[in-house]
Amino acid sequence: MITHSQSGAIRRKLILWLGISSLIMVVFAVCVAVVKHRDEHARKLWKDAALVQIAETSLTGEVVRTEIDQLKHPTPNLDLGWTHEHVLLMTNGEFLVFAFRHGFNDEFVDHLFLAHGSDGRWYYSTYHFCNQMAAVITDEPPGSIAEFARRYSVREFDGKSDICLQPTGP
Repeated sequence: MITHSQSGAIRRKLILWLGISSLIMVVFAVCVAVVKHRDEHARKLWKDAALVQIAETSLTGEVVRTEIDQLKHPTPNLDLGWTHEHVLLMTNGEFLVFAFRHGFNDEFVDHLFLAHGSDGRWYYSTYHFCNQMAAVITDEPPGSIAEFARRYSVREFDGKSDICLQPTGP
């Protein structure tokens, strides 16, 4: 039989345990929020710089012309398929000038693909292309930008706004 004083001690221990557990959960939630905010801020900074880099690469055109030429005329020493460092070439001749951020594969959407198409449109995706586009380099080249968009959860955007930081697919 539990006495009144034992019951009070058990109740105090339970309250203490619940308080400590609640404090741990609050601290954990705050840490997760801080990390998420830091990651989101880093993605936004990367996005802003990448859009400038893509626009400059598209405008000057020299890198784009060189990479397209290398993709169209592979050599035994340089056969990159349809993906290059800055350009993805579709079989119909359309291309995307792109930048890609490979994330941490945690519970936050950290990957970010941004591109400016030969059609004049801006695109984004949070598809996990992996480092150096490794997840797609061996895929059959898409026939068009539209096919690329369907295949890799790519969406169009205005080339400026933060909408491109939103998840696009699986």
